[in-house]
Amino acid sequence: MSPPVPRRRRRRRLFLAVPLFLVGYGLYLFHWRHTLPSAPPHPRSPAVLSAVPKLSVCWIETGKILADTGSGLLVRHPRGDVLIDAGNSSAFSAELAGYPLLDRLWMKALPGALGPTTALPTALQAAGVDPAKLRWFLPTHAHIDHVGGLMDLPSSTEVLLAQPEIDWVLAPHEPRGVGVVPAHAARLRGHMTPIVFRHAPYERFDDSADLFDDGSVVVVPLYGHTPGAIGVFVTLSPGRRIFHVGDAAHDWRGLERGLSEAPILARSNDDPARADAVLASLTALHREAPELLFLPAHARAAWVKIFGDHPGSCVDR
Repeated sequence: MSPPVPRRRRRRRLFLAVPLFLVGYGLYLFHWRHTLPSAPPHPRSPAVLSAVPKLSVCWIETGKILADTGSGLLVRHPRGDVLIDAGNSSAFSAELAGYPLLDRLWMKALPGALGPTTALPTALQAAGVDPAKLRWFLPTHAHIDHVGGLMDLPSSTEVLLAQPEIDWVLAPHEPRGVGVVPAHAARLRGHMTPIVFRHAPYERFDDSADLFDDGSVVVVPLYGHTPGAIGVFVTLSPGRRIFHVGDAAHDWRGLERGLSEAPILARSNDDPARADAVLASLTALHREAPELLFLPAHARAAWVKIFGDHPGSCVDR
């Protein structure tokens, strides 16, 4: 029979084990990822790009932390400006006042870490845009750090969303967990217009919506992260296209290697299986069309690749 371990030694072991466990669990939450099954074969329907009008895109950054950004992509089209995503609201903390403590702490620690340090109207004005003259606000989905900035825009701003996302916004929402913030749902009510998808194949997607009917801004369904999440193709020229994928992918690693999201990020997926299938399809498209500039919403390195390290700047080709 082994002699008993002295109490002081047991305490020392426990003292060492707890931080090791916490470090290991943190690494798991933020870094552990598995390889996704390959997306099934799907014919590509390349875009016809010969008649695209001249337009530009601008980087509207309202907050950042380390390698992450809270940003909107402003598309300046001859027929009106479109803002894709809006970052957090300047009243972020107040909008979470009714949330349970742990939910509130989690929201402040992750999406809340992205500011805003600059109010959205100020960032738009710095890029030479009058917030009151936006033609459309086009969020990739209705999570707090993508529609929050709408709270700082004029109340007349028209919001385009896929019908499943509109249904999700209009459903009753308790102030808890990852979902639609009740204050945002109230602000969106009465200002949402459904995106009309048609059976018009585009790249790997069976349905699409051409916002200006000229091939310059094409929306596709990326349902999974939220019930009606979308992605947006923006064509600056036949040889330069941006694909804003929202939170369907969070960084280059997942796209290039076909890896799942880390557990801390996958926690926010409404339909995990469907979200993984979308990410696998994006990985396949990334391999099939390497010229596409994929733009995950929060991957600051992807924004820098397009704009240089110059938030507020615009490019037109």
